[in-house]
Amino acid sequence: MPVTRTLLLPVIPDALDALLELEDPLLLTLRNPLNPDASGVPVPGAPIEDVSAAYWRVLEALPDGTPELVGETEDELPGVPMLVGPDGGPLVHLAAIKVADADIALLAAFADALDHAVRPKPGPAFETLARALDELAQEPDYPWPEGDAATVAGWARQALSPVLHSPFEGPRGTADHELLSAVLRRAAGRDRVALDQDEAEAVGRVMANMVRAATGDPRAVV
Repeated sequence: MPVTRTLLLPVIPDALDALLELEDPLLLTLRNPLNPDASGVPVPGAPIEDVSAAYWRVLEALPDGTPELVGETEDELPGVPMLVGPDGGPLVHLAAIKVADADIALLAAFADALDHAVRPKPGPAFETLARALDELAQEPDYPWPEGDAATVAGWARQALSPVLHSPFEGPRGTADHELLSAVLRRAAGRDRVALDQDEAEAVGRVMANMVRAATGDPRAVV
């Protein structure tokens, strides 16, 4: 059986929207390059077909309804508790998702390959990937900001941050993880669970960490 890990995931639209956009156009284009006569773009250490399959398995692990929540067509996640602050205001849905270690490793290898490809001298093995990223950077109306190949690579790494970057970092990270794990156990299938002040502050730190990783903005607040 594949080895899995459980990710404690606050379902934050601002941190998940790019993750949901990664397939089209980035992974789709790398599998089917802009040049119709070319084969899939080689990605050293992370074959693009395998990366794409891993990506879809991770997305399938997200709670049902996540795309609708991120797309703002729904505001609830069935079966996923909403955390409510001491003032009675809703804060965030909190889910525990199970993902395969092998899939996370493939996505991490893909992110590393993107970083390698945009170095000043990427080397022969990464030249095709570098050219593909450069072509993508020139295309209008794509989700990443205007820029160059490094812009596309940076956007993709940030898009993957909800599954590659733990929001439980810093001196309080371990304690925050334990606190929110206990909150999830306390929820026990309920639609909403009220937090005390300490729990709400832990949620705020975790949400901020996620948004900062996903946006690349160290000053981002939620």
